[in-house]
Amino acid sequence: MGKRVVFLGSDGIGAATLKFLTEKSGTDWELVGVVSGPDRPSGRGLCLHANPIVEMAKCLQLPLFQPEFPKTELLPWLAERRPELGIVFAYGHILRQDVLDALPLGWINLHASLLPELRGPSPVAGAILQRKLETGISLMQLVRRMDAGPVYGTARVAVDPRETTPSLREKLSAAAVVLMKNFLADIFAGQVVAQEQDENAATYTEMIRKEDGLLDFRKSAAELEAQVRAYAEWPGSFFINRGECIRVGSAALGVSGTTEAPGTIIGLRNGALEIATGNGILCCLELQRPTKKMLPADAVWRFFTHSP
Repeated sequence: MGKRVVFLGSDGIGAATLKFLTEKSGTDWELVGVVSGPDRPSGRGLCLHANPIVEMAKCLQLPLFQPEFPKTELLPWLAERRPELGIVFAYGHILRQDVLDALPLGWINLHASLLPELRGPSPVAGAILQRKLETGISLMQLVRRMDAGPVYGTARVAVDPRETTPSLREKLSAAAVVLMKNFLADIFAGQVVAQEQDENAATYTEMIRKEDGLLDFRKSAAELEAQVRAYAEWPGSFFINRGECIRVGSAALGVSGTTEAPGTIIGLRNGALEIATGNGILCCLELQRPTKKMLPADAVWRFFTHSP
């Protein structure tokens, strides 16, 4: 029997890693448990829903723990399961030092960026917002400071010009499995040394809030188009027109400039609603009015031209 491991994660980006750990469990290692976030209310009825990691753990009949208060509940559970190594991927909590010290082989963490770039809670959206051509997954030692531990290795992923957060998450989820295959056995054997990060090169992301989806037309069209792609999953991108919140499902860059003030609706061209920005034109391809479906821009054009 291999080393005893436990997996901590609450986000679907870690599902492929959990599946990999499960498939190999009993040979190269023994997966003795999964820790994830509690079920949370969501939707119109605010019914309790499990996150994708919980759903997968239940489907695979894995020992599952969903602590409401991991700071106090996690350590006793670990003492019962007796793992030797902890693997963390988007769990959503910073572990206390006594938890970090509790496992003989310590903890490793998968982070969805090429550290030290894009530390923090939203590296996937951050890569798109910053219009990066490349990002990736970093496998690192877990320390108390956020995403600051020494790095064992990275897997690089290209960011396509039309990449959205959901599509990039899929690529990064697969890249994490590659890192597991390349490094986990060597970590067990103590045959790989993690390299310290360059603190001078560190950059950070912030927690995304619902209000961050508001399109600020004083920004450039390139920035706003990237925002639409970055926030495609949540919180979405929107603007206010005639008292209504208009969601933008997809957008593109205009081919010409404009002298109109930022936020001015220029008109409909080639099926896109053109809006002036601080630099260039944002072409909104899909739009959604409150309580309505997301539709092509030309299907809702009458709302912007009809007199109130």
